[in-house]
Amino acid sequence: MDLRIPLYLQLKNTLLNRIDNGELLPGERLESERDLAEKYGVNRQTVRSALNVLIEDGVLIKVPYKGTFVAKQIVKPAWGNYDAADDHRGFSSFLKAQGFTIDSKVIVAEKIEPTTSIRAHLKLEEGEDVYCLMRVRYYNEEPFSVEIAYIPYKYVEGIENYDFSKVSLYDFMATKDHDPCDFHRSLIVQFPDDRIAKLLGNLVEPVYRFQYIGFDKEHTVVEYTHSYIRSDKSTYRFRI
Repeated sequence: MDLRIPLYLQLKNTLLNRIDNGELLPGERLESERDLAEKYGVNRQTVRSALNVLIEDGVLIKVPYKGTFVAKQIVKPAWGNYDAADDHRGFSSFLKAQGFTIDSKVIVAEKIEPTTSIRAHLKLEEGEDVYCLMRVRYYNEEPFSVEIAYIPYKYVEGIENYDFSKVSLYDFMATKDHDPCDFHRSLIVQFPDDRIAKLLGNLVEPVYRFQYIGFDKEHTVVEYTHSYIRSDKSTYRFRI
């Protein structure tokens, strides 16, 4: 090794070379810190410093309790540059408005008895039913988001007769005069659970998790939705 260059930077470059030449592939897990230290004859602090630089650069992703993985080195496309301050329609609607073709696959579409949390968010009384619609959204046959919508059934009776892989949920709700036109929205960045990760192509990166509460023109709560969007496929801008 070149003593003029700090050891951790030399190790960083060595790992980058392994990625560039295809020895380590996107989504692949690296060896443990101990194994890397033994392999390259350095201490674990040197390994940790090299990994931290690559994580900060977005080359690696550290997943708690699972290890360190090569990030999927995909250039973020223009369709993922979404300004949440200017658009309240949601990311899928934003993409459609840009002329992109978005496909959907319905995973769950059924009337359910809501949990206490869902009932509270929808401001429902005990015993009132909720319709759950869970869909995976695809762009170019690649999954980019999972959306789970909870809707008070009393506002959307007959919803079970529609195929929401082809029909817009909001268009259907408009026929009932209960389409959401105002939203309260929050964002959390988190690692997906196993089910969401699998639906998003065995994702190892974090996701943007949006929570929407939608209100109709009478300011009645008509929607409570969780949307999980791949962070390696999109960026978000907020003005505060």
